[in-house]
Amino acid sequence: MNDGTIEQTADRVTFRYERRLAYPVEAVWTAITDPAEVEAWIGGRVEIDLRPGGRYVIHHRSGERVADRILRVEPPRLLEHTFWVHVNPDALVTWELRTVDRGCELVLTHSMSMDDVSMDDVSMDDVSMDDGRAAAGTVAAGDHYRTILSRNGAGWHRLLDRLDAALRGTTEAWTDQDQHALQARYAAMLT
Repeated sequence: MNDGTIEQTADRVTFRYERRLAYPVEAVWTAITDPAEVEAWIGGRVEIDLRPGGRYVIHHRSGERVADRILRVEPPRLLEHTFWVHVNPDALVTWELRTVDRGCELVLTHSMSMDDVSMDDVSMDDVSMDDGRAAAGTVAAGDHYRTILSRNGAGWHRLLDRLDAALRGTTEAWTDQDQHALQARYAAMLT
């Protein structure tokens, strides 16, 4: 099972994924930092200026252009960037790579801020938080808090599956039913 985990504290939610990939660190580094390689698994045009302060831009199929900033780069081991900074100003994504037997271990974390919130049956209108409220007012307008977080968890999971497939030179079929089942697994992790 390649499911990630969700850690919730009083002020942060952190998604964490650990994947063993049957490729050397250098190949995985290229797959997550070279714009042409990233486009193969992310599904949109990408611009990457691979340096601290550089831009990390994704052109989504919806037509939205999301411009983030690279914060740290330590080739071929570490990449950290903001994530939808115009919506989630405190959100960070960190990609860490290390050599393991027969390949590479990729650890991806996505962390975002929030106030002390109970997740049970809370509507976004009732939640006081930073990044989550910003998301609910824009890209996730009207969505329940659990929906936003479970969709985020499932989204990273799915992107990492696509990354693995791209490294293998394949693609994988994906249905709405697959998405709903994966999102339900991540919703069950929320406290």
